[in-house]
Amino acid sequence: MSVKGIHHVSAITQEVLDNHDFYTQVLGMRLVKKTVNQDDTGMYHLFYADYEGTPGTDITFFEISRSSKFQPGTNSISRTIFRVPSLEALEYFKERLQEKGAHTGGITERAGRPYMNFSDLEGQRLALIVDEEYDASEPFAGGGIPREYAITGIKGVEVTVQYLKPMVLFLEMLGGEAESGWSDDSGAVEVKFGQDSIFVAEDRSSPIEKEGYGSVHHFALRVADEAALEEVLETINSEKWRNSGIVDRFYFKAVYIKSVGNITVEIATDGPGFTVDEPLEALGESLSLPPELEKDRDFLELYSQPIN
Repeated sequence: MSVKGIHHVSAITQEVLDNHDFYTQVLGMRLVKKTVNQDDTGMYHLFYADYEGTPGTDITFFEISRSSKFQPGTNSISRTIFRVPSLEALEYFKERLQEKGAHTGGITERAGRPYMNFSDLEGQRLALIVDEEYDASEPFAGGGIPREYAITGIKGVEVTVQYLKPMVLFLEMLGGEAESGWSDDSGAVEVKFGQDSIFVAEDRSSPIEKEGYGSVHHFALRVADEAALEEVLETINSEKWRNSGIVDRFYFKAVYIKSVGNITVEIATDGPGFTVDEPLEALGESLSLPPELEKDRDFLELYSQPIN
């Protein structure tokens, strides 16, 4: 299989202005695309990433202003894990997040690397992990963050399910490599896609998570192009997984799969990317719309509150 790693993570926010401030001014990421949800144009869809909007660096948010707070549980994407380049960067962010009123855990270890859980102001479950080797992005370092400490991308996600084995086998079907020696009674399994990881944990005692602001809607894995996407689609169709077929999102093409535990997993192409309708230096400054929505621009701009 040609799945290369994380493409993006898409989550839900209720307060879009607070969301923008946290991810750009506290975490120092760049708003690289300000658009609308193509399936429900009444809500913003914001993309935060590195300077260029490199695939694998962006967390996106749907603005659902009337959503209720999520109720955590199993069968969920239970954490998004960002990369930082050093232990010094991790310690810097721990102090910075605490100063900004965000909850942080202690610095521990995960997959043999220094690691820290934290959450944004809506309870979105996040983490930082040290990855000194990763150099595939150009960090933005906004909000006054020293460049040598800036977030460099998304290392992976944590997925919590009632039954561990089916999810691990599903990810292996997509080309993931599970850690050796895992078994049905493992506490958690790391499934690697190149330099990225999906951490699968089992929880049979909690209720099913109820989606709302603070939760993740789906995560996406990346492929190079539409030909590779068609190969993945052929595999998931042969294995009878429910899916959307190929959907054109203008900035990339994607297939959405209903996976184990009803968790949505997307497979998305690297291109054409965010500069298809904006120059690199002006990414995220204006409301971007795919061609089929341009006819509605006046209406959408009228009812969209200014962000930056």
